[in-house]
Amino acid sequence: MDYLEDTSGYTCPDAFQSDSMHTLVNFQRFFIPLVYTVVFILGFLGNSLVLLILMKYRHMRSTTENFLLHLALADLLMLTTFPFAITESVGGWIFGDFLCKFVGVINRINFFCSSLLLGCISVDRYMAIIHAIHTFRSRRLVAVHLPCFGIWVFCLLLSLPNLFVLGVQKDGNITTCTYHQSHFPTNGWWQTGRFLNHIVGFLLPLMVMSFCYTQIVVALCRSPRLEKKRAVRVAIVITGVFLLCWTPYNVTVFIDTLNQQELVQSCTIQQQLPIAITVTEFLGYVHCCLNPILYAFIGVKFRNDALRVLRRIRCMRSLVSGISLPIDKKSSASDSENGTVLYSF
Repeated sequence: MDYLEDTSGYTCPDAFQSDSMHTLVNFQRFFIPLVYTVVFILGFLGNSLVLLILMKYRHMRSTTENFLLHLALADLLMLTTFPFAITESVGGWIFGDFLCKFVGVINRINFFCSSLLLGCISVDRYMAIIHAIHTFRSRRLVAVHLPCFGIWVFCLLLSLPNLFVLGVQKDGNITTCTYHQSHFPTNGWWQTGRFLNHIVGFLLPLMVMSFCYTQIVVALCRSPRLEKKRAVRVAIVITGVFLLCWTPYNVTVFIDTLNQQELVQSCTIQQQLPIAITVTEFLGYVHCCLNPILYAFIGVKFRNDALRVLRRIRCMRSLVSGISLPIDKKSSASDSENGTVLYSF
């Protein structure tokens, strides 16, 4: 879907704009099918395995693993929008106005939901490690699913405006699913929507993760145990990967916002922004593939469960038959009580 529309007050030469559109279409026709297909396959396999394992061993799930369940579901729903983007990049939008709006809403819901759930996971780890509040008991699972349900509803409300501002647009022989800024009641509504994307989808989760994991790192650095030192590195990696994946996209969209408001007036920037947003948005979506690795497969207990499940699948049995189940007595108690995230928290 095309999230850009030229609504700035200044105009570039017609030939310049025509060349810019031609370059963007050719770039997307090559770039999106290739890289989105790779992310779709890897993300679908990884998150499906996470979902399968967490559902199979649901009677043993910790609070962190329940957050992981919702995170995997959000990532999978996000990935279901990829085939539409791939098809649009090759032959234009062919699915009609309703699916244009519906797919846009699904994409935004899970964009917000994934980021907020990452923040919830960091808070859960912070409470367990810093304040020694362990919520593994099954009677408290409702207390985990309830805030997750609240997050889903909140993200749905944030995404509903897409029903009114997304639509099919035909420009010559190119049909796209795009945002129409003119559909906003005022320009202030459009600005509010843009900044909500930045704040709720990036800055708020980043601040929460940075605070929680910084406190965790400080606490664990005082521990001489080797597995705690490894956990420190994992905490740094989790925050760093989120930062690397989503910072370029948010910076690029912010520059586009300045361009739309005529605070930055440059035909060169205007020409390069659509391609920059396409590339940086893809970089953010790569996070869907990395979540299962960062939050699930790091844990010893989760890797054991994954191997057990894979050994029951006939086509996978020969591939994993030679892999022994790792045993870490020092971390087993911590894994069973605090979940499988961040090595042996």
